[in-house]
Amino acid sequence: MNSTVSNQKEAAPVVRKYEIGGVLYIVKATVKDGATENAVAKIHRLIQNDLSKQANQN
Repeated sequence: MNSTVSNQKEAAPVVRKYEIGGVLYIVKATVKDGATENAVAKIHRLIQNDLSKQANQN
């Protein structure tokens, strides 16, 4: 087992249900000690990366 993963402590997960356009999404979120970005920053980064990939493919 990877020692980095086994040594990190996780807080209790937050589970939420969202219904968008008739589709039910179940979201489980956890925060690890030592995280360097919050959820908003991470989602922003993921969206920007996805948009960059799409722009490079066209």
